[in-house]
Amino acid sequence: MHPLETIMNPRSIAFYGASNNPLKMGSMQLANLLEGGFDGEVYPVHPTEGTVMGLPAYRSISEIGRPVDLAQLVLPTHLVPRIMEECGKAGVRRVIVISGGFKEVQDGNGRERERALQEIASRYGMRFLGPNCVGVMNRMRSLNTTTIPEPPFGGGIALASQSGAYTSMLNPYLRAQGMSICQTISVGNEADLDLVDCLEFFREQDEVRAVGLYVETVRRPERFIAVARETARRKPVVAVYVGGTEAGSRSSLSHTGAVTGPDELYDGLFRQAGVIRAEDIDHMLDLLWALSTQPLPPGPRIAVITNSGGPGTSLAYHLEKSGMRVPEFSPSLQKALRERTGPLTSVANPVDITFETNIAIYKEIAEEAFRYGEVDGAVIYGIFGAADMGTNLKKRLPELAPMEDAWDEQFLSFLPQLAQVPLEHRKPLLVMSFLGTASRTIRCLVENDLPVFTSASRCARALRGLLDYREIRDWLERVS
Repeated sequence: MHPLETIMNPRSIAFYGASNNPLKMGSMQLANLLEGGFDGEVYPVHPTEGTVMGLPAYRSISEIGRPVDLAQLVLPTHLVPRIMEECGKAGVRRVIVISGGFKEVQDGNGRERERALQEIASRYGMRFLGPNCVGVMNRMRSLNTTTIPEPPFGGGIALASQSGAYTSMLNPYLRAQGMSICQTISVGNEADLDLVDCLEFFREQDEVRAVGLYVETVRRPERFIAVARETARRKPVVAVYVGGTEAGSRSSLSHTGAVTGPDELYDGLFRQAGVIRAEDIDHMLDLLWALSTQPLPPGPRIAVITNSGGPGTSLAYHLEKSGMRVPEFSPSLQKALRERTGPLTSVANPVDITFETNIAIYKEIAEEAFRYGEVDGAVIYGIFGAADMGTNLKKRLPELAPMEDAWDEQFLSFLPQLAQVPLEHRKPLLVMSFLGTASRTIRCLVENDLPVFTSASRCARALRGLLDYREIRDWLERVS
């Protein structure tokens, strides 16, 4: 069994460093674990307190008297080796070391302290995450041992990161975008388990459909290439690397003790590994959202469907700038679209329908373009429901309210049908909108796995990422 299997799916957890003091990091993490719905046993271990957050507390691991799958340590640095030793003697074989103060600290002793943890773990057959990490999340077990509450669980995105912030503190951003997360692993200094181990684990998880990595260094490059290739044959892997500048390298050394390399080196490493390199975290998350929900495009040709010329032109520009194509439709397809649309519609591609109250027209145009085989994907701008546009109309024409309710109900039943189009035609479909997740329209789309981006450039980069992975997967099939 993979060592991360127990860490991500524990039946029981001994928790060190939590108390009834709300200002302690361990207290925050224990509260998140208890309130997140985890259904396993939790044993707070504290030297003086009898209860912690309503649970019986134990003075030591040996007092628990029951098997413990996982221990999480949020302790002062000098206590960690002794507690690791006690856990090893008690039969605990999986540990998450949250505590810092190891090789990332350039005081001459940090590396020795970290080596002590490695020696203890080796002696007892223990495997551990960290030190200097923030914990893990797994929606399959309602497990959250990190500092940030209420992760937006759902979907098929998994993240492994050498920075704790990018596995937990981005939760509010994900929620605001309408994105969700499946599993996260913070590896910290990687004194034992590292990004390679995370890739091996995520590769075998059926619920994980796309994997994201935040990378400051790759400690086992040959093994990384082999494991990433094998993973990328089954599901996409996207990475952000930030150690390629002088300042980035200096920050990585103090952050996790990572020794970095130039950008060109990591470009080559990722290319050999079949990993898509993202420019930043926002870019990576956009790619993962599209890759985890949409079919891969057979090629670069994209239909742009809009009710406004500006967004349509912006989409066409950014798509072609990213290496995609927005081809002019054939006369026969244009004729078929004219028969479905109004007299002011431009049907060459982009298709600009201008003002149109028949919302189903977007679905009809996308399906027609797919059926003709002239495009490999599509992006839509201009999906609005009555609730998005009719606030003042209802005030001036109160008799519209019953009609609006019926229209809105019909509209909300239409959106899941639109989300089925990419699945039925095996071609990706994205939406651009300035409406946020406060809009029921957007919530309905993202809940049905149709990504919605706020800019043309984000849509273009996401579609480019889908094509990049198609090409990577084809290449891996040829070289296997």
